[in-house]
Amino acid sequence: MVGLKSIARAAASVAALSWIGLAASAQELVYTPVNPSFGGDSFNSAHLLGIANAQNDYKDPESTTGGNTQVDQFLRQLQSRLLSSLAAQVNDAIFGENPQDSGTITFGDQTITFVRLLDSVSLTITDSTTGAVTEISIPLLGQTSQGDPAGQIALLLGGGGDLSVPAPDSQSDGGSLDDLSGLITGEGDLVPGGG
Repeated sequence: MVGLKSIARAAASVAALSWIGLAASAQELVYTPVNPSFGGDSFNSAHLLGIANAQNDYKDPESTTGGNTQVDQFLRQLQSRLLSSLAAQVNDAIFGENPQDSGTITFGDQTITFVRLLDSVSLTITDSTTGAVTEISIPLLGQTSQGDPAGQIALLLGGGGDLSVPAPDSQSDGGSLDDLSGLITGEGDLVPGGG
């Protein structure tokens, strides 16, 4: 039994010494996050984003596939030209040689309604599929309520009066553009042909 007691004492002393050694070398554990979103090093962001994108196998079911084929390009070009033609028709109906006071143009799911007011044109675009309504007010800077462009220019320049510029079909020594350019350069009078 002497041998067993000495082995037990030796084992107990080795265990006690190792316990003291472990207690003396223990440190406080500090957590440092890797992800920069949680306070980690900002240089890790590109690496983490690359790993996330490599592991992402989700495909959006709403997205269109391809979209760069010749057929797709042709359809986009055709749609662009049709919309451009529609815009030209709306422009002619509102500002053309025979402008209309009001009108409605329907193109697919879009309904374009315009109404000419005294100093502007109210344009309403309605999408029948979503019910979205867009309203645009276009000022008529080139015309007054009498349709006199020179009167509108006088109002824009701050003059309350009327510029008596002869109509283009009347006979005068200077045309309306000559009188207007004279006013702009400071060499003309407000009443062309007047002293």
